[in-house]
Amino acid sequence: MGGAELYYKPWTYFWIVQSLGVLLLLTGLGYKISFYFKARRRSLYNEPDFLIMLKAFFREVLFQKQLAEKSAGRWLAHMLIFYGFMGLLLLSAIAVALETVIPETSRISLFMLEGAGHNYYKAAGDLFGVVILAGLVMAFVRRYIKKDSQLHTEAGDTITLAALFLLVAGGFLLEAVRISMTASGPELTYSFIGYRLAALFDGAANAGGLATALWVFHATLNAILLAYIPHSKFLHIINSPVEIILNASEERMRGDLYI
Repeated sequence: MGGAELYYKPWTYFWIVQSLGVLLLLTGLGYKISFYFKARRRSLYNEPDFLIMLKAFFREVLFQKQLAEKSAGRWLAHMLIFYGFMGLLLLSAIAVALETVIPETSRISLFMLEGAGHNYYKAAGDLFGVVILAGLVMAFVRRYIKKDSQLHTEAGDTITLAALFLLVAGGFLLEAVRISMTASGPELTYSFIGYRLAALFDGAANAGGLATALWVFHATLNAILLAYIPHSKFLHIINSPVEIILNASEERMRGDLYI
């Protein structure tokens, strides 16, 4: 979205790696979910109470009340990472839809690519990026500086935090390089982080090549993260809500869902 004429984007590579990432994500999730429900089938004795399940979804999935009662710091870090990640995922889905499904001449496309929607999109991207970075910093401090005794840090935790940081930081740098190659205008300030970083690349000899390299890096790392989700603690973005909702219906709320 925007700035496509400024630097080369190898879209064929993008679609190949993203398709592989999504395929591996769905395959991994399918296996994990099918295994989970086989194990859970015998433990569900009552008919589902959908009202209780809906309440649990809002209380424990969207607002994570159970975690907040345990630790305000853990709750805030978890919420920042969760909503930052989901926000960036939503923006990525919008970008893909605009590239593939929504006609270029439609009102939505014109609004998002050339109208005010483009500015709002850029501002939202920077906002969600800042949110997730704040959560990552809090998680890093808890795990590696304070070394919270209730946390057992594994190599996978380090990999996940580092990969998320690189994904977001790489996105900011890519936006900064793009802005450095763009004629000055008030609309650029909507990318409030990228705009401030753009000065680092003013006068860069090969800004277009750098932008392409960052774009490829971002696409590749995003695909790797998608494939890695079913095998990481990121999986509890999916299985913890399922567990909480089912347990709410059974009136057996667990207290060990958040790691």
